[in-house]
Amino acid sequence: MATTYFEIAEDKLFERAELLKVLGHPERLAIVLLTLNQEMCVKDLVEILKISQPKVSQHVGLMKELGILTFRKEGTKVLYRTSSEVVRELMDVLF
Repeated sequence: MATTYFEIAEDKLFERAELLKVLGHPERLAIVLLTLNQEMCVKDLVEILKISQPKVSQHVGLMKELGILTFRKEGTKVLYRTSSEVVRELMDVLF
């Protein structure tokens, strides 16, 4: 059964709108797709997406801040993975 407007807190609406805004960028969407089932470092994302390292780092930082991505360190490498269940479900619907 669908949720109605009256069942959702206002802060949840803003949270979801922000999430959709962030995922509305094609490069960020690509990063999410690439990290759905595997961990990747910024260097790998730069090579695959053919965009600059600062740009990838900016995208990753924003998504990390919103809880879309998590990370772990392996030596000097920082590995990122899509961690948000909401985002995972959205990717299933979209793709």
